[in-house]
Amino acid sequence: MASRELFECSVCRALFRAKPELTAHLKASPICKTVPKKRDPYAFTCESFASHSIPSAIYSKTVPDTVVSSSRSSSSTSKTSSLADGTLLAAMEAGMKKIVVKPKRKSGLETSILSTIADGDEELITAYTSLPLDPVTGERRLNETIVGAVTLKSKINVAHVAAVLTRAQKVTICFLLDTTGSMFNYISGVKEQIVEIVDRVEKSGCVIEGLAFVGENHFEVLPFTKSIAEFKAFVVKIRATGGGDAPEDVLGGLNKAISLSWPERSGTRIIFHLGDAPPHGKNVYHDGSQSDSYENGHPRDRPLVELFREMLHKELLYYFGRINNACDKMICVFETHYGKKIDPMDSSNVGTICTAVTESVSRSISVTYRAKSSSALAGTTTKDLRKYTLDRIEPDWCLLPRYDGTILTFDLPNSIKDITSFAKLEDSIKKCRLQIALNPFAKGSVRLAYYGRIFYVTKDDPASPTSEIVDDVVFKEMIALPKVVDFDRQRYMTDLEVQTVAAKLAFEFNGMLFRTSLVPIVKLKFLMAKVVRIFMAGDSSPRFLVYEKRFRGDSPELIKYTNNLNYVLNPEGLDDNGRRRLELAVAFSHFTYDVTDGYLLVCDLQGVCVIDLKGKETLLLTDPAIHCAKHLRFGKTNLGNLGMEKFFKKHECNKYCQALGLRMPASE
Repeated sequence: MASRELFECSVCRALFRAKPELTAHLKASPICKTVPKKRDPYAFTCESFASHSIPSAIYSKTVPDTVVSSSRSSSSTSKTSSLADGTLLAAMEAGMKKIVVKPKRKSGLETSILSTIADGDEELITAYTSLPLDPVTGERRLNETIVGAVTLKSKINVAHVAAVLTRAQKVTICFLLDTTGSMFNYISGVKEQIVEIVDRVEKSGCVIEGLAFVGENHFEVLPFTKSIAEFKAFVVKIRATGGGDAPEDVLGGLNKAISLSWPERSGTRIIFHLGDAPPHGKNVYHDGSQSDSYENGHPRDRPLVELFREMLHKELLYYFGRINNACDKMICVFETHYGKKIDPMDSSNVGTICTAVTESVSRSISVTYRAKSSSALAGTTTKDLRKYTLDRIEPDWCLLPRYDGTILTFDLPNSIKDITSFAKLEDSIKKCRLQIALNPFAKGSVRLAYYGRIFYVTKDDPASPTSEIVDDVVFKEMIALPKVVDFDRQRYMTDLEVQTVAAKLAFEFNGMLFRTSLVPIVKLKFLMAKVVRIFMAGDSSPRFLVYEKRFRGDSPELIKYTNNLNYVLNPEGLDDNGRRRLELAVAFSHFTYDVTDGYLLVCDLQGVCVIDLKGKETLLLTDPAIHCAKHLRFGKTNLGNLGMEKFFKKHECNKYCQALGLRMPASE
């Protein structure tokens, strides 16, 4: 039943249940004469309770029992008023606490879905564009249908990646060796270590589909065979003799290797070149300090551009075992036609052949998998890719314009729970000015890298020469054009989310590890990525890039420790410091799985080691990948359970894992 309205005397504040009662009061008390006024039953004064007797049925619904009892038992108006005020104030505070509603944080679902659609196929884009528009915001409303479609596409893509990996793990290797006298020990080394090479490769989960041998000197060729015994018998018969001048017929041997009948079933095809002399060609492949019978090149040599064109057409991967520095110039020339950097494998000692070959196999599988899966996941063709020309020289910044832009960053999550609950990350935006090189200086499997500079305005006088802070940065832009231009931003936000989540987990990893008995001397940290938006001259839509701080001067070499599948850097070629950093990196990946209760795993770790002014060592990592099976997030490199299974299949716990008490996943 609704409570009745009370009438109040505006002078003495007395309360009355009916208007006639208030009118009678005004007639009896001339000093209180006023116009009758309605009173809200929830608005009352303590004085009215002290001076008037109101049935409990009226006010028991509006005040606590403590007020009722105190008003009845007290004969002192001031005492009752004071007690009631305090009690009512407490009641008000308690009531206010109850009605304060903490706003529910949004999830990162929308960004994740739109990012996937931006890189999706025509079917996915059509499904999204058919969604109804919100009449207020004008944006399309995500529903279960589109979420289900995106999830299904992602599962199909992961299944495709598994098929690509299975094919990539079928390996063929052609050994290309100089068979002159100086190479006798290395030829014997290949023969003696081939069994161990095959054993190591197969233990890594790969299958040898064929072995071949090409000798440069007299073109002794063994076509592909799966028989190790046949391979060894062939190599035993080779006689390493002769030599004459210093250069050898390297290009002739390379032509023979490329022209072999490579098995179609093989997904990873490797030419492992082992030599101690360059090709013929003074001032092209060597400096001419030694005699060369064919200073202008061997007359039967095919043009280098044709050799590497056929090599790339057949999807052959080239590795070089470096014995000395005689072939360094040759490698530089080869790189210009190969289209990517050739990292020579240390083969100065015969005993390192096995390690060099198995390392080349691991790298090759990673390269093959990335090349096949990245294009398949994106569904890209040549017309879907940006056109570019690589230019490794840093530009003259005085000649380049400055652009106005905005920088977006994510704050670190407050807790691990914020990560596993898919809470949307808090962001912040600020203005900046920037310069960016016209052409990229490097290309990865997914992104182009550009030299750049960011200008931050300080609080000083703008006219002062010290009013700006300049940061040297590297801008990274996706090679694949977005399928939906309006969603281009979402693709970069996904990269930013990956880096931010990894940075938070690295912070937790350092803290927990430093509290163990095994205090590391190296701290692990991720470079904090940021997204910038700029409008270039003539562009109708903004350009998005992600960027990180750039190292100048004698920067340490970036080392890749793991990929997002099953590649782990071979520790045999590392010194004690290198092995310690590798152990720290793989322990961190294990930690991320354990601390999130199997929700995710951070992998694909590469970085540099830097020493600060205090002499403390930090392993700076960049461009990680994150596997997550529960939620569709973290972009195309998220392989879910497949990626996690591949990591733990190869992972062996080290001292850091043990110090943290990390658990291995339960085998199913």
